[in-house]
Amino acid sequence: MSKLEEMKEEKSYRKYKRYGKILYFISKIINRTINMKVIIESDDYNEKNNYLYGFWHGSIFLPMVNMTKNGKKIANLVSPSKDGEIIATMLEMYGYELVRGSSNKNNVRSLVKLIKMVKNGYSGGFAVDGPRGPIYKVKQGIVYTAQKTGIEIVPLAGVFKNKWRFNSWDSFQFPKPFTKAIYIIGKPIKIEKDISVEEGIKLVEERLIELNKKADMMS
Repeated sequence: MSKLEEMKEEKSYRKYKRYGKILYFISKIINRTINMKVIIESDDYNEKNNYLYGFWHGSIFLPMVNMTKNGKKIANLVSPSKDGEIIATMLEMYGYELVRGSSNKNNVRSLVKLIKMVKNGYSGGFAVDGPRGPIYKVKQGIVYTAQKTGIEIVPLAGVFKNKWRFNSWDSFQFPKPFTKAIYIIGKPIKIEKDISVEEGIKLVEERLIELNKKADMMS
């Protein structure tokens, strides 16, 4: 890459970072107007424990604004792409630690870094069908991390009664002011080491689909 191309790339990243800052402040304002009902699905969940939180990429809003409220240390996997810079900026401003990379097992470096952080007391956040889809298909990363660390997976579902839905691969949802919202913290899932990654993926996928259907019915 030439020096000129590098400068153009850096300028483009700065632009997306600005978008992220703008969306952060908008999200803070709108979040204050939301009438949100939080449902903890199981007594097995203890917010003081560290977990691997899994949610759909297009439904990141409610997990993003809620998970660090109690000062919990959470590291999120975020795409290193320019589009990912928007979400990365917002997450950083909400108090998350960032690990730039894919939620696919094949992106070894980012997963190794996240696994080390989880072993040192962090929870992990995964937009499980990201960074590029296909939509509602769980990638290997969260299951692989669960098996390597022994940490349980907590599925998260969030829906809004009134929202804007972006024309993007993940059908991203952004709430309208004063809407009602349902945010469900699911029952922790233990991924045993003796099952295949594919079996673990199927389990997490089924629970997320089930939770989001439940949230939709309640909204």
